[in-house]
Amino acid sequence: METDEILFAERTFDRRQLFGRDAPLEVEVGSGKARFLVAAARANPAHDFLGLERALSYYRICRERVARSGLANARVLRADGRLFLESLSPGSVRAFHVYFSDPWPKKKQQKRRFLDAVALDLLASRLEPAGTLRIATDHAGYGRSIRSSLESVEALERLDWEALLPPPPTNYEVKYAAEGRPIWRFLLRRK
Repeated sequence: METDEILFAERTFDRRQLFGRDAPLEVEVGSGKARFLVAAARANPAHDFLGLERALSYYRICRERVARSGLANARVLRADGRLFLESLSPGSVRAFHVYFSDPWPKKKQQKRRFLDAVALDLLASRLEPAGTLRIATDHAGYGRSIRSSLESVEALERLDWEALLPPPPTNYEVKYAAEGRPIWRFLLRRK
């Protein structure tokens, strides 16, 4: 196992050290195969894009694709999303992207879901004022759960998905759209 493959366990995240500059930071929690991460970084060089991936096999794919892209504003860390959020300073992130995270569909597994009221509150606290959070899932039960949890997060206001330019698609989004699956989308802004 290479050094960068060890799960991120720092108490504080130093974005200047990772990117070598101060720029608006966007974080994708669960980068999968890095399709969104690379496309978003390429489309917006004034922002820094950080992908988080816990699964080692997907982390390795992400790392390779980000390296091949040659983009100075894209990085990937092997990290647990919830623990990583705690390492961020309040109000330090311009945008979070959480696309097609594992829905843990079985009732006994649902406690493992990333997006619950606690995580949504933590995400909101790490956003800059007017910062955004985008969420997408193809799992209706998870979508309903997210919608319900959002009602208790007073720091976030819901916007229409089309209120801002849509993000580049992820691998799952392309796949699920081709299959005709309905997709639950949430665009939120910190008040």
